[in-house]
Amino acid sequence: MGPLGEQQAKFPLRFAKFAFFGERPSRTRPTVVRNGTVTLVDLGSGPIGITCAHVIGAYRNLKNTHENVVFQIGNIEVDPLAILIAEHADLDLATLRLSEDLIRAITGESEIGSCVFRPVSWPSPPVQADEGAVFGGFPEILREVPEYDELVFPSWSSGGSRVTTAYDDRFSCQFEREHWVSNFGSQHHMELRALSGLSGGPAFIHRGLHFDFAGIIYEFSAKFDVLFFRPSCLINADGTIG
Repeated sequence: MGPLGEQQAKFPLRFAKFAFFGERPSRTRPTVVRNGTVTLVDLGSGPIGITCAHVIGAYRNLKNTHENVVFQIGNIEVDPLAILIAEHADLDLATLRLSEDLIRAITGESEIGSCVFRPVSWPSPPVQADEGAVFGGFPEILREVPEYDELVFPSWSSGGSRVTTAYDDRFSCQFEREHWVSNFGSQHHMELRALSGLSGGPAFIHRGLHFDFAGIIYEFSAKFDVLFFRPSCLINADGTIG
């Protein structure tokens, strides 16, 4: 992969932050943790975070059945239900209102997730089949636990995948193994099917002089090596959905 490919692969991660939730860590018992990805954007009405409805739903279920549950975006603890703008189960999308103070705290930690994406105009043009998409997030299988109360979330991204199908409510990218430039996660003994945790990650399409925010990852089919996205145009500038 050349310098351009490396930069394209890094691009979506500038606007993606890991999110995780679970019971607070304890030395005396194991703690179950789940993670996803939050995309940081400003579509014209202030910064918002976008993730999947199933991420918020899983947190809500855990909070209803366990005590002392924590939710973090990066290293910042938040209550996603208190800042929830909209949640759409059928589209599997959820949006969060991020105050200026909160977004500064979230983006001030590292290069990854250091920026809020502001599109040239909104909504972006519809995604077309055969366009090239870049996307990324934080696969669960890469998560590291150095200490009982410490988590590390390595990222993963694709610097160029062809849009296979495109519809009003979804589009997809099928991984073409014969065209891979580098082996998928070989240093981590990671296989393609191990993409849990990317839910909520952003996809962008390069269109001439700029990138358009194209969609949000919501599902992966291990059977067919296909990653599915919800088109970003389903999200309004104020964070409402549909």
